[in-house]
Amino acid sequence: MLQRPIHTPSVASRVYGADAVIISPDEGMVRMLNPTATRIWQLADGSRSVEQIAATLTEEYEVDTGQAQQAVATLLGELTDKGLIAWIDA
Repeated sequence: MLQRPIHTPSVASRVYGADAVIISPDEGMVRMLNPTATRIWQLADGSRSVEQIAATLTEEYEVDTGQAQQAVATLLGELTDKGLIAWIDA
């Protein structure tokens, strides 16, 4: 079954310009994301698969599909490990 990434409910975030600020109250941590990571964060809303997020990045940033898929998978893996991203079934 295909899964889609979504923000963990306990996490608050806000985008300022091209950068996102993510607040994790459970950890007492504040994180800043760069513009590309911010775009991935915005697209990880539970409505898109990793492949769909990568396809959007490919169009918006003019990178090849392999690069986009690797960047998305790496970032979402890191955010999942930190408890900031959850996965829902499609």
